[in-house]
This record gives sequence, C-alpha cells and structure tokens, in this order.
Amino acid sequence: MAIQTKRDMFERELQKLYHAEIEILDLHSDLAAAADSDEIRAIFSGHEGDTVEQIDRIEAIFATLDSEPRERGSPIMEGLLAEKDEFVEEVEDVELRELDVLSIGMINERLEITLLDRLLLLAEGLDLPDDVVSRLETNRTEAKTALEKMQSHLDKQRVGHDQHASDRRE
Repeated sequence: MAIQTKRDMFERELQKLYHAEIEILDLHSDLAAAADSDEIRAIFSGHEGDTVEQIDRIEAIFATLDSEPRERGSPIMEGLLAEKDEFVEEVEDVELRELDVLSIGMINERLEITLLDRLLLLAEGLDLPDDVVSRLETNRTEAKTALEKMQSHLDKQRVGHDQHASDRRE
C-alpha cells in the first residue's frame, strides 16, 4: 500500500491499531498467567473487557469510513510479542518476572497510545465524522488509564524496595 495521502496513512495506522488490539487480548491473558500476584493478574484480566470494547470502536470506525476491518501487522508489535514469548517464561524469580510482566504491559500501552496519538493527529487534517475522533479519544483514555495502573503498581514496588533497602542500612 503506497501512502500518498493523510487518508491513506490514517487507514494504515487504523489497521495497525486493529491488529495490535487483537493481539493485546492474547498478550494480556499471557501476562496475567505469568504474574504471581493477584493485583498484577487483575490489572491484565480487568483490561480484557476494555480491549474488547476498543476493538468494537475500531470496527465502528472502519464501518464509518465504509472500509472492511483489516489488520496490518507491525514489526514493533511483533517484537513485543516475541519479547514476551522469549523472556517472561524464562524468568524464575517471582519479583523479576513480575517486573518483566509489568514492563511488557507498559510498553504495550505506550505503543497503543502512540498509535492513537498519530491517528488523532491525522484525523485533525481529515474531514472525518466527530464520532471517529471521539472513539479514538475514548480508546486513548482507556489505554492511558491502564498504563497508569501499571505504573502505580511499579511505583508501589519501588517505594517498598526503597523502604526495605533503608531498613537494611539501619
């Protein structure tokens, strides 16, 4: 697909986002299974419903654009999936594995936010219906919320680790 217009690029990025969201369903399931703590499992399991709704919104955007929903793979997303497949299962230490799980989840949400930001920027220059933009914005808000939950958990671990290190020094 040769990209010659903003609309061409918008459609390509929408296909990449669609592919990413479908892959995220499996990714989150795998990350939840690899997690040891109930809290981390809940972060990924609880996001499944949001991901299904995000896929539905993307399919609605395709319909609004009179286009068939099509996936387009992304080397970045494929690399993230390979990272999960190769590294998460080989980490035996629970604390380190959970760090890996959270890190991969956070990279994924940042990728999703970046794709959505690009789509929103392109949408500004196109004469698209308002519901297209609002669906993209809703997906971005949900991805940002998921990222914040993961970051919050990581921050709690950091504070606990810092406290533990301080206690050992005393």
